[in-house]
Amino acid sequence: MNGSHRCARWLLAAVWIAISWASNAQETSMTLDQALARARQRAPRVLAAQDQVREARGRLTGASVLLQENPVVETMAGTRYSAGGNTTDYDVSIAQPIELGGRRAARIAGAQADVDRETATRRNAVRRLLGDVSVAFAQGLAAQERVRIAEASSHIAGELLHSMQRRFDAGDVPILDVNLAKTNAARVRAELRSAQAALVSATGELRILLDMTGDEPFTIVGNLKDRHRYQLDSLLARAGDRPELEALASEIREAQAQVKLGEGFRWPTVAPAVSFKRDQGDRVVQGGISFTLPLFNRGQELQAVGAARTSRLQRELDASRRAVTTEIRTAYEVYATQVTAVEELERDALPGLEENETLARRSFEEGEIGLPELLLIRREAFETKTVYVERLLDAAIAGVSVEARAGVLQ
Repeated sequence: MNGSHRCARWLLAAVWIAISWASNAQETSMTLDQALARARQRAPRVLAAQDQVREARGRLTGASVLLQENPVVETMAGTRYSAGGNTTDYDVSIAQPIELGGRRAARIAGAQADVDRETATRRNAVRRLLGDVSVAFAQGLAAQERVRIAEASSHIAGELLHSMQRRFDAGDVPILDVNLAKTNAARVRAELRSAQAALVSATGELRILLDMTGDEPFTIVGNLKDRHRYQLDSLLARAGDRPELEALASEIREAQAQVKLGEGFRWPTVAPAVSFKRDQGDRVVQGGISFTLPLFNRGQELQAVGAARTSRLQRELDASRRAVTTEIRTAYEVYATQVTAVEELERDALPGLEENETLARRSFEEGEIGLPELLLIRREAFETKTVYVERLLDAAIAGVSVEARAGVLQ
């Protein structure tokens, strides 16, 4: 019975360890989609933009209040001295200022335009953030691949150095070959350290963008060879959805509302009032109205500034629309060119690299070529692989640019 209990406990412990290991493994690996999802939910830039939207909605709440000014209460009291005796008189009046000329509607329209602008600004912040995250992610994948290439090259260089040292000790090769192998091994190790530093830099940038702590473990997972096919017409059709264009359009509506508000000041502000007083022992109830005379301040500043701002923003919007179209076309052409560069390397350069290295090693062992020729061939292969990774990274970043400029990232 005790043995059965011990077996059950061991089984439960093994299951718990397996679940914990699987959970930790899931937490430490991050795909691009997971990184983008985390950025949308937790990135400081996005949260700050959401707060700005809430601030704008608060201003809309204030503008929607039915009456902008509170009632005004005036009171007076005192003693009336007379031969027949002293009496206490008082006077209480209540007045409520009321705006005319559509000023409340203009304020609401301006505040709503402000909400729309901040909402579009938030979308634009998300677009830019997702672009930055995607680029940092691609840089991390490229750094991982460069580390892998450098590690393999460093391992081969170390074996070659060990072989040269052994053959030198046996008197088969001169010290020159040992020194060449040693220099090659040191250079490859240095390149490995550089690639590792680039990986640390890229993951550090991701930590900042995703608001991760410095000790939170994670590993990025993906493939730089994944490429998308875009249709230029479809991309251009989305040009009008760019959030910064919507933000400019909202600012234009806000400026137009400012003009309407200024025009409303041509109308007086009226204040209906009612008063209650006691005069010589009699109670008196009176009603009245007061109003401003818009002789001097007729909203000239609001109208002039709003009109000038509307004109300026409209020009900016027109120019931005043209610029967005050009940006999308340019990004598409750059991406297509970068993909072509990658495909040329995949077709013409990469297939023969492994074979060349194998043939060179065999020729070296058979004495057909010397160590400098072997190192030159290996250096060429290493640089070709590194260039291939760089072109993959360029294509990935160009693809991010296409999606960001066309508004696909959101």
